[in-house]
Amino acid sequence: MKVKTSFRKIANAYYNVGLQRAQLQDLTGAAGYLKEALHYDKFCTDARNLLGLIFYQMGETADALVQWIISYNFDPDPVNNRADYFLEEIQRKTAVIENDSELVKRFNQALFIAQNGGEDFAVIELRDITRKKPNFVKAQLLLAVLYMQDSEYVKAGRALLEVLNIDHNNPQASVLMEEVKKLTGRADIENARLKNAFSHRELEDGDVIIPKQERHVGPDKIAVYIVAGIILGLLSFYILILPTIRKEYTNTLNDSIARNSAELSSINAQYSSLSEDYQKLNEAYQDVSQKLNAYEEENAAFTRMYEALNGIVIDLNEGNVEEAVNSYLAIDRSLITTEPLLSQLHDVDRLVLNDAFNSIVSTGTSNWNAGKLDTAEYYYQLALQIKPSDPEAMYLLARLFQSQDRITEANALFDRIVGEHPESVYAQRSVDARGY
Repeated sequence: MKVKTSFRKIANAYYNVGLQRAQLQDLTGAAGYLKEALHYDKFCTDARNLLGLIFYQMGETADALVQWIISYNFDPDPVNNRADYFLEEIQRKTAVIENDSELVKRFNQALFIAQNGGEDFAVIELRDITRKKPNFVKAQLLLAVLYMQDSEYVKAGRALLEVLNIDHNNPQASVLMEEVKKLTGRADIENARLKNAFSHRELEDGDVIIPKQERHVGPDKIAVYIVAGIILGLLSFYILILPTIRKEYTNTLNDSIARNSAELSSINAQYSSLSEDYQKLNEAYQDVSQKLNAYEEENAAFTRMYEALNGIVIDLNEGNVEEAVNSYLAIDRSLITTEPLLSQLHDVDRLVLNDAFNSIVSTGTSNWNAGKLDTAEYYYQLALQIKPSDPEAMYLLARLFQSQDRITEANALFDRIVGEHPESVYAQRSVDARGY
């Protein structure tokens, strides 16, 4: 008892943290804490209901329905459990459920196509899916990855922003968004550097420009000065300026080559890292896709079995005993593995093996008394399908066979009763009827 109390306290602690994360719109983090809470206390309906709401917010309606159905089976009281309200709201929106189911199928097809070289078609499908259901997180993430693969980083950023608006701390979206920011932010940095490089200082009020005094020079001297200036200019250019220009050009060229080589190495490293990240993400999506398909099949089987068992109970309550029994006999028990369904099956077994069985036997006897021998045989046979070795049903059917001179079939049943139920009152009656 102390262990259960401790587990319940741990589960409540995890639930409180998950609730806080959900209020901060950290849906992925909240889901992790809520799953831990259910690990320690699977009957914590508050945690299960909140987990269903998170799944629904992220566009995973099927997963949300599973959590609410399980929660409702644990506690069907609508006063204490909000799962009944959530299920009623979903049932009122049958068109939404059908639309979500269709979008999930289309997403799986788009994922398969993208994995097999059809990225362009997959992008078209995913754009339509996310347009119809913007909160479909998995579709937005896959669309962002395909955009990044085609170097359309702005579009990828928009898809990732949709995810982060829904789930603020989504780990996959956060990693991809950082990569997109790196790949799209270089232009602004270069423009800022260029602007700083060409900036200049304006003249201030205190700056003074002093004009030079004019000097009068004759035409002869002007010609001499011009020739001497040209010669001195050429000498200065070849002796002083040209080597410096060559050296600066060589240094600039070497620096440019070094920068380009370093930048090319950085780009190659980024490309390799991005390719590895994409490969890992692709593998993760393949694994998630397989799990999603298996989970959807399991959810569909769970829903069908839940509805079948619930239909049997409804038929019994409404007096449709024969329909309930036929539905009961058609159940594939190998599909019932979860605890909620096993518990529900136990209740159905109890109702059918007692009340329904007795009603079927009584109906057979009533038809025999009314002279409807074929109908009586049908109901006795139906009773034996419910309880194949019941001595009373076998005895009544054997006596019915005797009344129709079907002695071989009657004796076979009398022998079974004596052999299988020697202590039963029907054993002695069978001996007397058979005439040993």
